[in-house]
Amino acid sequence: MVTSIDSYKKAVIKLEQALAQEKNEFIRDSVIQRFEFCVELGWKTGKKLMGTSTTAPKDIIRELAQNQYIGDIDLWLRAIDMRNISSLTYNEELAEKVYAFALSFLPFSQRLAEVFEKK
Repeated sequence: MVTSIDSYKKAVIKLEQALAQEKNEFIRDSVIQRFEFCVELGWKTGKKLMGTSTTAPKDIIRELAQNQYIGDIDLWLRAIDMRNISSLTYNEELAEKVYAFALSFLPFSQRLAEVFEKK
């Protein structure tokens, strides 16, 4: 059976693979989609592991920081914001902004996968 942690790790690997490709419009859009999966599965997996009752992503991010799953709370809160604007990828400027953020976000999602694995 695939666990939440396995699903998150798979999403991170897929993001890494997409970012390793030569960038074009299609790869950029793929990166954005895979980034969305990482953000969603990150907070949802954290929610499940911590057993928290809240459903608000930003509150769960704060709990992840309090429980030392993540170190850079501001970056993760920004990731939630970027994920929220990613649906506007028809706007080229926003798509480029989300792509650039996803590129810088990869190491943080990889670190969270490692922390999840240890819990």
